[in-house]
Amino acid sequence: MAPDAGIFQHLGWYLTRGGRLYVDAWEPKLPLSYETTGILALLSGGDMYRLHLLSVVLMSGAVCAIVGLVVILVYDITGDDIAALLAGLSMFLLPGFAVRPAYGFKAKYLLVLCGLLAIYLYTRGYPALSGVAAAASVGYWQAGAIFPLIVVGLAIQRRDTRALERVVAGGLGFTVVMLIPVFLLWHSASEMVVQVLLVPLQTEEHASLLARFVAGVVHFKWASPFVLLGGLGLAHTARCCFTDTDGVAGRTEWWIPVGAAWFAFLVLFVDFETGGYTDLIPGLAFVAIGIGMIATVLRDRQQAQNLGVILALVLVVNVAFLGSVGVVFTPVETPGPVPMSDLETHDLPAAYDEAEPVPDVRYIYWQQIEPSTCHYRLSVMELRWLDRVDSSVDSRCLDFGTASARLGNG
Repeated sequence: MAPDAGIFQHLGWYLTRGGRLYVDAWEPKLPLSYETTGILALLSGGDMYRLHLLSVVLMSGAVCAIVGLVVILVYDITGDDIAALLAGLSMFLLPGFAVRPAYGFKAKYLLVLCGLLAIYLYTRGYPALSGVAAAASVGYWQAGAIFPLIVVGLAIQRRDTRALERVVAGGLGFTVVMLIPVFLLWHSASEMVVQVLLVPLQTEEHASLLARFVAGVVHFKWASPFVLLGGLGLAHTARCCFTDTDGVAGRTEWWIPVGAAWFAFLVLFVDFETGGYTDLIPGLAFVAIGIGMIATVLRDRQQAQNLGVILALVLVVNVAFLGSVGVVFTPVETPGPVPMSDLETHDLPAAYDEAEPVPDVRYIYWQQIEPSTCHYRLSVMELRWLDRVDSSVDSRCLDFGTASARLGNG
């Protein structure tokens, strides 16, 4: 199990035991991830092993669905089966994309799945369901806000007032359902505003642009040239969309470069934990679509097939060998079995030596511990926030008024 999977799954289980998100447990994401793992916890009957298995099955299914949606969307645009297949296979250019689902729940997969599903449903004539899926993408991670804007933009572009109304109604309806527990069950709306809005703004990562580029190369490894190729495909698509240039993509495909630009902006300037690869997953879908688009501009079918052969070779190295054979790049780091006694005490970063060590969240998960304090995990973001508002590790989760006052005094 990955540590962040332990967070998602433990919180989902804790909610079924009477825990209140944002009050009894600190978390800077919207509630849909924990409502999802809460449902999985109910289905598991409270068995932690079964809950983990259900999470792995859900993530594996999400990977298959994402690849399928990329293939369908590219085929709908190009009518080219080879280009669509290359786009789908390109999702595996990031080695960890295929590996991470085996280690438990990860919200970014569901963000991508719901976002692509929203676009697919709109193109198939289901605007209300499209709005629901777009709102769900935001519920899994705030960065998914681009998908509601895309489906609303598609409705506006087609001047379809009825479809626009249904998109908005579907999105708002789902949002209300998602937030009902926050207002009526957990009574944590004020704390949610602090953790979901204020915390990310106050604790952003300060890695340099160069460091982010280098980290991207390290994570994509041998597939890095294909990322550039996907970028060229996205640039070609943008040129076709916005300059009336003859090409496979038309004006209705503007959502491809817009979505790609949004996630590139986030990775390069806003939110990219350079030590891990999962922040690259949302943008990976658009890189894959870009590779499919560039395949359509090759002069003949043989060139596209040659591109497919090279892609296959890269995938063998990136997936079968988890990133490399150890000559240039080290393989993707995957969490191996850890004795429970080693998880019982989790050392904090050196900058926070004054704080008492806490158990690894995986220990808390497997031992089914109901935490006695809001800040029971002490993640790096959490420690930064506590420093920012001058709170102790055993303090309660702050409401909006208290947090605003402390930020103002700071």
